[in-house]
Amino acid sequence: MLLLLGLGAWAEKAPAETSRPALTVSVQQVNFVDMERTLSATGNIRPWQDASVSVQTSGLRLKEVFADVGDIVQAGQLLAKFDDTIIRAEIEQTRAAIIQAQASLEQATQNAKRIRRIMGSGAVSQQEADQVLATEKINQAQLSSAQAALVGQEQRLAYTRLLAPYDGVVSAKSAVLGAVYNPGQELFHLIVQNKLQWEASVSSRHLSALEPGTKVLMHVREDLFAEGTVRQQSPALNEQTRQAIVYVDIVPGAQVKAGMFVQGDFKLGTRKVIAVPRQALVLRDGFYYVFVLENNNRVALRKIEIGQSLPNGVEVLAGLVSGEIIVVKGARFLEDGDMVRVALAASETAAGAGSVMSFARAGR
Repeated sequence: MLLLLGLGAWAEKAPAETSRPALTVSVQQVNFVDMERTLSATGNIRPWQDASVSVQTSGLRLKEVFADVGDIVQAGQLLAKFDDTIIRAEIEQTRAAIIQAQASLEQATQNAKRIRRIMGSGAVSQQEADQVLATEKINQAQLSSAQAALVGQEQRLAYTRLLAPYDGVVSAKSAVLGAVYNPGQELFHLIVQNKLQWEASVSSRHLSALEPGTKVLMHVREDLFAEGTVRQQSPALNEQTRQAIVYVDIVPGAQVKAGMFVQGDFKLGTRKVIAVPRQALVLRDGFYYVFVLENNNRVALRKIEIGQSLPNGVEVLAGLVSGEIIVVKGARFLEDGDMVRVALAASETAAGAGSVMSFARAGR
């Protein structure tokens, strides 16, 4: 009889032992938060516009260079100068030839006037008249030729001075003092207005979200960022990648250089999303789960689908609804169906907060 009573007493105590909480945990209510939507892309930083300053005359020695790589220049600023001694001598010679041609033309014009007055009177033969009139025309042509030559030589003289065509910064220089260049050879390369752009490759399905004026944050390096604004999209897609180039004007003063390859984020505004702390996530068999606290202080393992990373957690795309309570600290030590003890943190108890609890290991 005593043995049966003892077994009965043990049987009554056994369920109580199995229902003891496995852990003391902290919990948090699931709520909506504002999430900034972004679209990531990569691309090269290139000049908004380039300008080439090239040689426009031949046979002259480069005499002086006034600009170097990195110099900021203004439109019309003198960058280099060729030796113009020969051209100036040719100009003086041509001016003298013009004076001589003008004198010859004046004399020929006077002779032609006299011939025209007496033509038909028999005082002069037709052959003589034709010769005088032809001489006048020849002198007119010689004067015009000399004047045209002067214009060409003065233009060639202007070409001995290489001027900056636009405001900008010198990005490359190949000018060497004393060298003789052929027409068309580039001596300086400019980034017009020192203005850079980011050429981001974006999939066609995302292009509709990127309107002119969309803000962009480019990651130049770990501790350096550059801001920009979408200017326009390329009118055609790449046939191989099905991507388009989105052109982003970089804010002046950013510490970026042409030729960099960077990753950036397009800012697409904010939207309401459900978010959970990273500490609440449990990774099992390649999937993410959370423990949802039920009415009887038992937890249920719930599979979720996560989305974008947030500063204080992760976005939940599916598996949770706003208002549900999930386990935060201690989640990784639980199993589906465990009973837990929810305990307030001391500091939060004093403040009257009851939604976030402290974690302490308890025996089974």
